[in-house]
Amino acid sequence: MSILYLILTITIVILTALSGCTPDIPVPDRSPGISWDLAEHRSRTLSDIRYDLTLTIPERIDEPILGEETIQFSRSEDGGDLVVDFMPSGDQVTDVRIGGEQVAFSVQDEHIIVPEAALKTGKNAVSISFVAGNSSLNRNDEFLYTLFVPDRAHFAIPCFDQPNLKARVTLTLNTPASWKAVANGPLVGRTEMDSTATYTFGETKPISTYLIAFAAGIFETETAERSGRTMTMYHRETDAEKVARNREEVFDLHETAINWLETYTDIPYPFNKFDFVLIPSFQYGGMEHPGAIFYRDGGIFHDEVATQSQKLGRAGLIAHETAHMWFGDLVTMNWFDDVWTKEVFANFMSAKIVNPSFPEVNHDLRFLSHYPSAYSVDRTAGANPI
Repeated sequence: MSILYLILTITIVILTALSGCTPDIPVPDRSPGISWDLAEHRSRTLSDIRYDLTLTIPERIDEPILGEETIQFSRSEDGGDLVVDFMPSGDQVTDVRIGGEQVAFSVQDEHIIVPEAALKTGKNAVSISFVAGNSSLNRNDEFLYTLFVPDRAHFAIPCFDQPNLKARVTLTLNTPASWKAVANGPLVGRTEMDSTATYTFGETKPISTYLIAFAAGIFETETAERSGRTMTMYHRETDAEKVARNREEVFDLHETAINWLETYTDIPYPFNKFDFVLIPSFQYGGMEHPGAIFYRDGGIFHDEVATQSQKLGRAGLIAHETAHMWFGDLVTMNWFDDVWTKEVFANFMSAKIVNPSFPEVNHDLRFLSHYPSAYSVDRTAGANPI
């Protein structure tokens, strides 16, 4: 019995050691959308991500936008298959390459899947040719703009569409020659050939995919320098008097917000440059893309008879979106269930920033306007008590 017991014990030890050398790696959930299971797996196994993206935008909105993208990343040993989020159909992914060689891939349930066998531990670069999805590109006859919040970047481009996998982004846009373009990164070059202009934008600081942004089309521009920083405003307003009437105040309000936040946080403006785009009928009052804030134009360009409430609203909106450069863009929530934190901080900072410019307003009383919406959520069955 003792010999049999010894043999069994040795066998168990060997099997245990072997099982420890080849762990059973669970396959993350690949159902449509981005599950927390998949997001958690990628945040643990992927790092140092870069997107190098080129999009060719035709003038006609019924023609497709063609894309070329190289995704660079470091991958841990237990990374498994690479799961890249992409909403459009499999027919819109035309090629996947590694090291210039085509690799097998599949497209299923809103994901491009590159098999583990084609990848290596450490640095990888996967290139994808695709037709961009239109639903989050907001194409019009004379312009287009992105709106990737909250998780709609993968509706247009292949990416890891989760807030805690930040990446550096390099963007090239081929557009009609008469169009202008703006993006998160600084413009480092523009060339023109025949009827096409090519805009090359420098690499961004690390940002979440929902903050990737660009606009292209027939825009006018206004450029100003404030506190040593050059800012450019892109707009489509045809009333020159309205533009001139609002121009200086709009730049001043941005300068005030940036300077206040730099002083308050003791953190310099965190990104490469500061531009903003005024868009007709934009879906929100504003969206805080670093380097390219988008605003609904009606909230920024006022008529001659603008009320104090409208002026205060504009100042608050600009302060809110500028505050997001720190609260949301520099420091970002881990997952979508904490989106409220960045919004609450931006609202709170906005209220503090505009106070000195409107001394005649009772700001404590005005701040009470936030209470009804907060309490209405607090009363619901699913909310945690405030």
